[in-house]
Amino acid sequence: MRSLAMYFEIGELIEVHFKDGANSDVRVSVRGKTSGPLRQAGSFQWTAAVKGFSLLVLRTCAGQEGMLLAGEKDSLASSLDYAISKQPVWLSEMFGCDSLGSSLAKRMILRTNPERKRPGPVVLGINQLFLRPSEISIFSHGKPCSGADLLGLHAQLECLNMPFQHAIAA
Repeated sequence: MRSLAMYFEIGELIEVHFKDGANSDVRVSVRGKTSGPLRQAGSFQWTAAVKGFSLLVLRTCAGQEGMLLAGEKDSLASSLDYAISKQPVWLSEMFGCDSLGSSLAKRMILRTNPERKRPGPVVLGINQLFLRPSEISIFSHGKPCSGADLLGLHAQLECLNMPFQHAIAA
């Protein structure tokens, strides 16, 4: 059984635990450089792609209408779409790879970009045949989130994104 646990503090993702099936080990990825007991863990930075992934998972868990992340050029959706297509190290460390060397993130996140190579509209969603919302756990400040807590965390994350979007537009 697959599982995904995401840990947030002050509206930012700080740690991800992913398990791909009953016989696999839990992959741990932490934000920033790792040292001490977590030095073997993968790492990621708080980038637009990670913010987009976080919003997508929160929408899926909260059961928000559509449960999709959409956007045009320079949006969180397009950043995540680009990351999935380029397979950066942090995606492989976070989710692992299949037997062909392709990141499991490609199977986890369904992508629609009708213009492909152009910065057109992008729509992303969690592939619920790969990872069901019931297999996702969200924690904020070490406590499990559900319902209103998920919506509050989602709103907080979107507010943190506002300066990012304005900076790109300028």
